[in-house]
Amino acid sequence: MPVTAHAGTCAGPRTGAARPGRWSGTRRLRRALPALWFALLLPSAAGSVEATVPTPPDSVPASFVAGHFSLKDPAGRSVETDALGERPYGLFFGFTQCPDICPTTLAQLSLALARIPDPALRVYFVTVDPERDTPAVLGQYMASFDPRIVALTGERPAVDEALASFGIVAKRHEQGEGRYAYGHTASLILVDENGVVIDRALADADVDTLTARLARLARPQPATSAQTGP
Repeated sequence: MPVTAHAGTCAGPRTGAARPGRWSGTRRLRRALPALWFALLLPSAAGSVEATVPTPPDSVPASFVAGHFSLKDPAGRSVETDALGERPYGLFFGFTQCPDICPTTLAQLSLALARIPDPALRVYFVTVDPERDTPAVLGQYMASFDPRIVALTGERPAVDEALASFGIVAKRHEQGEGRYAYGHTASLILVDENGVVIDRALADADVDTLTARLARLARPQPATSAQTGP
């Protein structure tokens, strides 16, 4: 899969309780396997903006345990994998200064989610650029997309943990005069109710493909029991 490189400036944007049984036997495995995957994905040409990484398989082995993140949404509410219980979710990494792939993918995801009648389904958009993507910036940016896509940010160490544990490459390339670009893995990661990565979709997938992939996570619920938190 290509690692996409995006130019940006420092001027700002362009426009329940944990269930311990789920993770008690896999916590070490969950943290170790994604780190090994991340090591395999590191680009070989550190100086190349258009570095490439291997394309992940269409279906990920069931033994591939999802990574970990502990971040905050634009409202300041904590969102942590350990506290998601048995709720499946999608995960996409990017940043608000991205000129093309990120906003296009988020728009495609919004169209796909409009076809899925599951108010509790979440797709988390994790920024790779927390220095610029503050909660206020993310809140304004995400107003253009489906509200079930929840932006997440945090301190740099917390973001780096999420990147490493999910095997995401995000490399910053300085361009002078306060400008820099990010090259990052662009794919939608799907995690089931058992905390297992069951699928990955390319960022340029069409709406029909994204709808079919997301539908694997959908669990239609009565409106009275719909999720109200992040």
